[in-house]
Amino acid sequence: MIRLRLALTLFATLLTNSQAIADYQKGDFIVRVGAAAVAPNDDSDNLRLNGTILPDTRVYVDTGYSVSFTGTWLFANHWGLELLAALPFKHDLKVSGLPDPNTGEPLGRVRLGDIKHLPPTLMLQWYPVCTESWVQPYIGVGVNYTHFFSEHINRVAQNYFETVLGAESRARLKLDNSWGLAGEVGIDVAFGRESRWLFNAAIWYLDIDTKAKIHFHSGADDSSHIRVNVDIDPFVYSLGIGYHF
Repeated sequence: MIRLRLALTLFATLLTNSQAIADYQKGDFIVRVGAAAVAPNDDSDNLRLNGTILPDTRVYVDTGYSVSFTGTWLFANHWGLELLAALPFKHDLKVSGLPDPNTGEPLGRVRLGDIKHLPPTLMLQWYPVCTESWVQPYIGVGVNYTHFFSEHINRVAQNYFETVLGAESRARLKLDNSWGLAGEVGIDVAFGRESRWLFNAAIWYLDIDTKAKIHFHSGADDSSHIRVNVDIDPFVYSLGIGYHF
């Protein structure tokens, strides 16, 4: 009888410890790393050349890929704070509707250049399960800051500016940094009841609105600029692994 009680006690202790590994509780931390794709749900105004609207023109932002990192601190049962970071994402930019220099007809999509950005995002998360499960879904809302850099005009666009618009200098592209709201849904699945390693899948929506400006000299004393408001508003998809401690 004593041995049976000892065995039952040991079994209960192991079970309790095993559950504690999978459970998410106040004070826990979760770190995750994943392959991420930023897929813009993009739109833009018509381009303006020195204040004059170029009708039927717009900018397109292609999908960019990189590696994402997140860290979550559970400050209470069911509630966490997450910081999203990443290696830089690179996106190709295209523009449509510019007049063909030979026929005057609107051109289709042509390459404009490329940009890089970093999208640090702070999220307030809710874990509805939190304890007693090795499958942990969650949702979150928060704020995103997007920093644009390494903006570049490609050779095709530069040739167009020189031929059609009389550019006499290298065109320069600049995008304003952006603040916006963010939302996410995700799920963590532990590799086993006794494992702290987990598989993660997550989707974010980021409100990214920016103003783009292209500047070049078109004469000794003349300066030209093209301005456009661009809504990038991407969905960010991530698949990766994490560790809970």
